[in-house]
Amino acid sequence: MNLLHFVLLVTYLLLAPAAALAADAVRGRQLAQEHCGGCHAVGAGERREVADASPFSAIGRKYGFDPSALAAAILGPHPRMNFAPAPADAADLAAYIAALGR
Repeated sequence: MNLLHFVLLVTYLLLAPAAALAADAVRGRQLAQEHCGGCHAVGAGERREVADASPFSAIGRKYGFDPSALAAAILGPHPRMNFAPAPADAADLAAYIAALGR
């Protein structure tokens, strides 16, 4: 883990309680469709565009549909991600992915 990723993770962990309270799953789905849908299957039953990009439902299962763990993973290294989410965006995306497990 490089220094930037460490700083992002620490920042998220410090802000996670506040972000979790304000997380918006609807906005998370919108962000996912806009920024992630080119590679990942964003919703249940959707087809993914890139064969090695896991669908969000599988990513949710990997992290136990835990919003904090998902948000930390979203903020972590992702070589093909086409945007750099702010902690609030990561929390919203995580809230959406966590909702897929309900």
